Amino acid sequence: MELSKIFNQFPLFHQWMKDKKLNPKDLSILTEFENLSPIKPLLQWIEKRQPTHSQGKQILDLGGELLLMDKAFNSLLLKETTVPQFIEGLKKLRLAETSFRDEKKSDIVNHLAWTDSIKAKWIRQDDRGALSVHFHSFSLKDFKQKIQKLNSVYQQLSEGPGQLWKN
Repeated sequence: MELSKIFNQFPLFHQWMKDKKLNPKDLSILTEFENLSPIKPLLQWIEKRQPTHSQGKQILDLGGELLLMDKAFNSLLLKETTVPQFIEGLKKLRLAETSFRDEKKSDIVNHLAWTDSIKAKWIRQDDRGALSVHFHSFSLKDFKQKIQKLNSVYQQLSEGPGQLWKN
């Protein structure tokens, strides 16, 4: 479908696209549809919620891919969610297996013996999962203690669950 037909039918979407400075390449997934009916609810959701540039691109890509895969997400569209919650919901639907694995890995990380001064979580960075560890050291002694604590967590991982870097 041509973008001009979409813009004619959805002027608020067109205005949002111009306001957020999206270009035709950012909307290329929409040209994969032969008619407006599958994408209409998604475009109306965007018109109503006015996501940012990058949020809108994510919504269009994830939502468009789900629609092309014949995976419905109407219940997600009808929920009163924030834009970030909506994107997370789309990701869970689109990347169901990855989301499930990430949740299991987050659970493993959360159950490791961290101290209050060392924060850790399982994150997704692009297409890769990673352990993010954050701490501050105020002295060489403090730094050494935190490294020792990290080493004990390493031992837990190598002897225990160890599933963080396995699929």
